[in-house]
Amino acid sequence: MRRGSALLMALWTIMVLSVIVMSFSFEARLQGGINVYVQNKNRVKRLVESGKILGEAVLVGYTEAKQWSEDEDEKALLEEDRWYKEKQALKYKSKCSIGPILLDEEDKDSGTVEVEISVSEQEGKGGLNINTLYSQDANWMTRWQIILDQLGISREEDFRTEDGKTINLQHYIMGCWNDYRDDDEACTQIDGKDCGAEQKEYQRWYEDHEDDVAEEDRFGPANGEITDLKELSRVLCFREYPALLTGGVVNPYEDEKKQIKVKGLLSMGIFSVSGDGRINVNDCTVAQLLTVPGIYNEDEVDEDVKSESKETAEAIVKCREIMPQEYDVPEDGRTQWGYGEFTSDWWSDMLQRTSEEFDVEINQSAQKYLKAVPDDSTVFSMRITGRLMDMSYTAECECYVKDGTVRYVSWKE
Repeated sequence: MRRGSALLMALWTIMVLSVIVMSFSFEARLQGGINVYVQNKNRVKRLVESGKILGEAVLVGYTEAKQWSEDEDEKALLEEDRWYKEKQALKYKSKCSIGPILLDEEDKDSGTVEVEISVSEQEGKGGLNINTLYSQDANWMTRWQIILDQLGISREEDFRTEDGKTINLQHYIMGCWNDYRDDDEACTQIDGKDCGAEQKEYQRWYEDHEDDVAEEDRFGPANGEITDLKELSRVLCFREYPALLTGGVVNPYEDEKKQIKVKGLLSMGIFSVSGDGRINVNDCTVAQLLTVPGIYNEDEVDEDVKSESKETAEAIVKCREIMPQEYDVPEDGRTQWGYGEFTSDWWSDMLQRTSEEFDVEINQSAQKYLKAVPDDSTVFSMRITGRLMDMSYTAECECYVKDGTVRYVSWKE
């Protein structure tokens, strides 16, 4: 019995030791795999940096590219400029592709990089693209609240409809627009209540106003982007209350003291139907800047706060017309000095100039809603993809060329 017990104990000890050895071995392999992954990830990121340099080489020199001709000496041109074809394509076709290029021709495992450049479809104008103000953006309701505050629409549930119901008009406007713009058939909910209008709500309204709306003028939700601001008149809330768009009395059925008079969203001059939803600080109005959280204080709506917000927006616009102190020789006829025009950091430039000239502070939260693009610059979209074995890494950016240098409006990895 004792011999048997000793044998079992020995076998058990050997088994435990084997498990421990295997666990150490597995952990070592796992750690080795993690180290390889981290190394490869860093290497593929460096490929993106290499692609950025290639893209900049094309962007800086593309304006000098000559138009293609049948008798051009391709070999000689390539010897003179490795990227002449890409520059030519960008200048005359508004887009080009570089690669895939092997980082080290002698090492097939060194990874490849590919760069795609095109003239950006985003306009440099300061208008806020209304197509971006819907539920795909986490902050869409905040921005709508800011806009409707300025229009004079209450945030409270105190608006009486013509049939005697009491609603939150801000929520109704936001919900109707969101349902018109998004691609689903579910009514938008705000604070747990249905606030929008899908096809059945449109149909019901048209039935109630059968004599007022011609058959060809009956539209349901677009479930996509609008291409003209005039299309807003098809959104149900604006059909019911057209003064919200064009200006006038929103609720003419009320006693005069209870009537709400507004300027109208279209009259505010803040919207466009193109762009990425950010305001270009080098080409915008005070009204457009007042749609930006961090410039307009969305948590307070009293008159003092509104006044401070307006002062901040006015400072941003006025500072463009003041020559920066470090440039003491004004150019003939020049009236504008854009932010970031003389430095790659437009945000710091704007903070410094507005603080020095008007003693205003701009909240950091505003930065993601803003961009700075000179009026006369072409903006490019650039996509860089690095690939190493089964791993890839992509960066997307918007940029422009100023004084022989590529300057970045945005960079996203």
